[in-house]
Amino acid sequence: MKAVIDTGTMITLSSTCLMNVFKEFVRFNKIELIVSSSVAEESVWKPITNKRFALNAARIKHAFNQKIVNVVAPTAEIEQMQQKILELGNSCFSTKQGPLKIIQSGEAEALALAHVYGAHALFIDERTTRSLIENPKRLKQTLERRQDAEIFVNDDNVSEFQEFFTGLRVFRSVDLIATAYEQDLFDGELEHGRTELEAALFAAKFAGCAVSEAEIELYLSSKK
Repeated sequence: MKAVIDTGTMITLSSTCLMNVFKEFVRFNKIELIVSSSVAEESVWKPITNKRFALNAARIKHAFNQKIVNVVAPTAEIEQMQQKILELGNSCFSTKQGPLKIIQSGEAEALALAHVYGAHALFIDERTTRSLIENPKRLKQTLERRQDAEIFVNDDNVSEFQEFFTGLRVFRSVDLIATAYEQDLFDGELEHGRTELEAALFAAKFAGCAVSEAEIELYLSSKK
């Protein structure tokens, strides 16, 4: 299975010391995982020169060297798709003051890679991008709460955006962790127990993954 992973998810997994679980997950599920060279720059080559972030960057670098994750160079096709995604995504919702910028360049690049390479899955911890693909109505409600204003939807742009990603499944690092637990892949890092699963899920949340405590409780209630 081909999949793309975003910078934020890589950093979440490395900063929570779950890279061994991540590697076993990729191997067990025979995932051909790719990132762009700009993600490699953002998650490895820049932070590895900073003593505060160097260890996390070194963990990700090791995953690159082991070919757990494959780095691909940008192409004109990817750059054009990235720009198209930014234009579409950031013109789907607006207030009376104008369009809302809801997708950043890095997220757009991950989506462009997924489209160009025909990926089946995208690993991204950012909630907005996932909601735009899977549930734009819920996203509208979320934006209205955040903005405390009426949100207007460009249905044509939403439909065109979604058409680019028909069949693409979107996962967060917590989804990966929970699935790895179900597949009994914790052994390289943790005991297989509810306490360890809860600790891993909350660690991902505190590292930046967009997940609520209620969602974590749902994960835990369905696991033994």
